[in-house]
Amino acid sequence: MKRSVAGVAAMLAVMGASYGAGYLRGAAEIVHADGTSKWTKVSAALKISHDEKLGYVSTVGFWELTDASKDKRPLSPVAVEIECTEYNNTCGVFQASVSPSGVLQPGFFNYYVATWTKDGIVASDFDEGPCALAHHLWLDLKNNKVTNTDYSKGENGNTSCPAPTLHAYELRGGQLVLRPPAGWE
Repeated sequence: MKRSVAGVAAMLAVMGASYGAGYLRGAAEIVHADGTSKWTKVSAALKISHDEKLGYVSTVGFWELTDASKDKRPLSPVAVEIECTEYNNTCGVFQASVSPSGVLQPGFFNYYVATWTKDGIVASDFDEGPCALAHHLWLDLKNNKVTNTDYSKGENGNTSCPAPTLHAYELRGGQLVLRPPAGWE
């Protein structure tokens, strides 16, 4: 019994080492875009899908700061999909953005619905993190508009946090396109 356990452990160690070496080798291969690529916004009308009978609302687009001054723009565009269900009183916000180092990063934020009417939904995320920042999400079904605003939850006691910079974002319809496209291997 000891011999078979030792054999399996040795086999797993060899497989793990070869997998790890292949993974590291593959991670080092970087495909660069031809020329200088730039994110381009392809705008379209925002469409909010709403099914009152099912209690379901969804929309897709990208966040845009309502104050578009150059010093307040995000480092990269943020693609967004929002799905709200009245049954469990939540809105899920799925996001994808590119880090300053060029890594595509997914994100998910869960908002808890405070108000759900035929005209709109108001929700908050309560995930303030170490710096006591939270967010309000408004889906205005009557005017076909979605906004997300930062707000401070007050004094957090964390002296490493800078004074909060609060922003408001509006969801725009359309897509974000990398032009020229980067090759994919």
